[in-house]
This record gives sequence, C-alpha cells and structure tokens, in this order.
Amino acid sequence: MTLPVQSRGSAPPRSPRFFRPAGADLAAGMVVLLLALVFVWPIVRLIATTVFTDGGGLSAFARIAATPMYRTAFVNTFLISGLVTLIALVAAYPIAYLMATVHPRTAKLIGFVVLLPFWTSALVRTTAWMVLLQRNGIVNSLLTGTGLTDSPIPLLYNLSGVLIGMVHVLLPFMVLPIYATFLSVDQRLIAAADGLGAGRLTILRRIILPLTAPGAAAGALIVFMGAIGTFITPVLMGGPRQMMIAQAISYNIQKQLDWRMAGALSLVLLAVTLALFLLYRRLFGLDRLFANEPVGANEPDGPMATALGPGRWLVCLIALVVGIFLIAPIVMVFPLSISSSPFLQFPPARWTLEWYGRLGEDPKWLRAAISSLRVAAEAIAMSVVLGTAAAIAAARVSARLRAGMEILILLPMIVPTIITAIALYSQFAPLGVLGSPESLAVGHTMLAAPFVFITVSAALKGFDNRLELAALGLGASWGAMFRRVMLPAILPGIIAGTVFAFITSFDDVVLSIFLTNSASRTLPRVIYEGVKDDTDPTVIALAVILISISLVLFLSSLVTRNKQP
Repeated sequence: MTLPVQSRGSAPPRSPRFFRPAGADLAAGMVVLLLALVFVWPIVRLIATTVFTDGGGLSAFARIAATPMYRTAFVNTFLISGLVTLIALVAAYPIAYLMATVHPRTAKLIGFVVLLPFWTSALVRTTAWMVLLQRNGIVNSLLTGTGLTDSPIPLLYNLSGVLIGMVHVLLPFMVLPIYATFLSVDQRLIAAADGLGAGRLTILRRIILPLTAPGAAAGALIVFMGAIGTFITPVLMGGPRQMMIAQAISYNIQKQLDWRMAGALSLVLLAVTLALFLLYRRLFGLDRLFANEPVGANEPDGPMATALGPGRWLVCLIALVVGIFLIAPIVMVFPLSISSSPFLQFPPARWTLEWYGRLGEDPKWLRAAISSLRVAAEAIAMSVVLGTAAAIAAARVSARLRAGMEILILLPMIVPTIITAIALYSQFAPLGVLGSPESLAVGHTMLAAPFVFITVSAALKGFDNRLELAALGLGASWGAMFRRVMLPAILPGIIAGTVFAFITSFDDVVLSIFLTNSASRTLPRVIYEGVKDDTDPTVIALAVILISISLVLFLSSLVTRNKQP
C-alpha cells in the first residue's frame, strides 16, 4: 500500500479522515451482526411473543389499559420520573453556577463531589440511604435532636424515599450539561446588560436562564430517560404504592410467569425510551450525551459571578446543601461500618472491625466476590475487543453507516436494563446456559461495550491519521501499524473504557437477578438480597470496601487524565 501522490497540475486529492482498508466494511458488518444477534434479536423475540402467539394481538395491551395495577404503575412511572427530573433540575442549577464562577481549583473540588457518586455503585448508595433514612437513622436523629420534629418522620418505603434515592443516583447527569452551558455563556453580554442598567432579576431571566436552557433541557431528557427504567431504587426504598413499570415487568416474570404481559409492558417502556433518545439525538446530538467535561474556562469574579449580587450567597448556600446531599451517603457509611452496635448507631459508642472480619468468615461473600470478578474479567475482555473494533470500524465507514452503528452500539446503554435482562433470560433459558457465568458475561458485555466505544472513539478523534498513512506508505502491514502507531495513541481511551467496563459489570444487579442462580450469584445480587429484607453491619462493611475501590479507580482516572498531554 502506498501513500497517494499528487501529480503536477492536478487538483489535490481529497484526504481521507482515516485509511480505509478493504476489511473495514467487513469488520463493521461483523460488529453490527453480533449486536443484532445477541442484543436486538432477544428483544424482538420477546416483543413478538406478546403479539404473535396464540390469543396474542393487542389483548395484552387491552389488559394493561383495563387493569388498575398497571395503570397505577404507568402513572407512578411518569409522575415519579417527572418529579425526579424537576428536583434534579432545581438542585443542579446552583451547584453548576457555583462551579462556573469560582476559581478553577475550587471548581475541580466541587466537580469531585459531583462525580464521585457517579463512580460509586448505585446499589451501594441506595443501601447507604436506607441506613441514613431509617426510623432511628442519622437524618431522623438530627431532626429530633435539633427540635425540628417531635418524633421520627417516615422517610423510607414511601414516595419521599424513592425520590431521595433516585435524585441522588441521577443528579450528576443533570449537573454536567448545565455546567457546560454556564461555561459557554459570553460574559460580555452580562457586563453589557449591567452597564445598561438591567437589574439582577432581568439579567437572570433574560440572559443567564435562556443561554443555559439547552444544557438544562439536555440534562432533563437524560434524567427522565434514566428514571423511567429505574428498578433497584424503587424496589428497595419504595412501597407497594410506588410500583413502577420496571417492577411490573419483573412481577410478571418472577411471580406470574406471564411473558405476554411482560412483553407488552416492555414494548411500551421501550417505545417511550427510544422516542426520548431519538428526540435527544435530533436536538443535541450524541456527542453531547457523553461529554463528561465541559469545554470552556472559568472566569472567577467575572460578570457571571457578580450578576446575582447578594443573591449569590443564597445560591452558594443551596449549592453547599446539594453538595452535602451528594457526598453524605458515601462518607457516613465509613464510621457506621466500624460501629460495635449491630443497629448501625451513629455516632458509634465503640469502635470495632468485627463486621469486616465476618466478611472473611462467611463463604458466601467470598464465592460471590470470585463470581463477580470472573464475570467482570470475561466481560472486560469481550467488551474491550468489541468496543475498540466498533470504534475503529465506525471511523472508517460512511457517515450514514456510522450513524447507524452508533445508534445500534449505544442502544444497550439506552434501553432499560430490565428489558435487556428478561430478553436475555428468554433467549438463554431454552439453550440451557442460564445460570452460567458466561451467560451473565455476555449480558455485561452488551452493557459495557458502549462505554469502550465512546472512550476509544474520543481517543481516535485526537489521533493524527497522517501517522497511519505514513506507516502504511513505508510498507508496514495494517497490523504492525495498529500495534506500533495507533494502539499507543488510543491506549488511554482503551484503559478508560476498561475501567468503565469493570464498574458496569461489577455494579450490575438487574442482569444478575435474572441470569444467575444460587451457585453463581454475584456480589451485587447477594447485597441486594441482603438489604431487601434487612440491613446488617456486614453489608455496610462490604459497601465501604466497594466505595474504596471506586474511589481508587476514580482518583487513578483523574491522575491519568491530568498526565495526558
């Protein structure tokens, strides 16, 4: 293969973004085919069961409309998702504004507070909230101790518990897009409006809010899309009155064995999710969906910082409360894990490491940990190969095919996990592979591959394709060029994708519930089963270990990113 040579007097050849080997289309086709067989086909088969089996048709949808339980589940899903989105929107604005108007070092510290929950297991955070919000928990102790209430307030197993847990899980997805739009605001507009005599409220209403509205809309779509498919938090922190669609799907599979109803409910939930996803893609584009760092520079003490006048102190106070809300469940479990009281007393009267010792005495924790690590290792290997190959192939095909590949590869991250879980359950059960670590690893690969695809695609955008063309022009094979030129350049993206793949696999509960048995249970499933009925200090000690692992991975990611040129 040789480099294109420009002949004298002819027009310069069009430089391709990347060299396109003959096998690029084949590789792209294989990736698409694999995803279609392992992810799309099981979902299509599940939905077809609803419509085309004997007595099918639209009868299941008619039952949904006629059954009060399902109508309530739909109302709850959209009402709770709307409330979570609204609360997250109100809570995100102050902390995003503060991040955009303080010194960059302070902004990084606030960003750490926002991103640390994002890196921490949602199940662990939900478990921590269950401890904090229980009748004799820390929150009620503070309320009664300060005299704000005479008796403990029921904060768990009701709507307030569901809202607190879901807002905490989804709030970072709202903060980051709004922060990005705050940094993109031209502060000269604020200075000009101030110079022309505009009041604080006028600047806020006519300049700041309209210019940051796109970020708020993007965050609202992401949060709402994530909320309607949430399963674990409503199950653990809600009551029967807070049943959502995902719980109704699980109820029909595990209690009623009614696949037709589960398929009908899944189809409705899937249609809403895909509609929101396509709306987001049309309005904002996919690149913005995964931008975890805004582009721009802080201007501390600039016109934005002084635009609110004395109101800035109120905003800072609200932002402080939001920051405490984000970090509290992660911090408070540390002292609780070394309390000698079996009732999770705070502050601890005496210290002990007994609960950590019990983790080593009970073989179920060790078996579950080994199972989780084995599944994660297999999922990482498959997702890194699949995601990297997909990213490289997508960079070389036509724009139309690339758009189709992006949507297909990202779908497992968009589709509610409960739908993926029961679709794979229905696919694996007839094959007799249900309960094997390999079947769960395949499911985790579908969830993790999009993260690898995103991080490697981002790394490829910074790769100078002339190096590739030069290596090939000098006679190197494509494999040698990839090993010695491209791989070192995209390695940070692969490493970041590997970390995300590990967290995705190690944190998953929903797939584990449906695809494992008593012999192959993973650590999150054992924790889920443990906290569903009761919370003991051993689970809290394990939660501290998992938080510490997430913290190490998060700090390592920050160090690696800061070292990048």
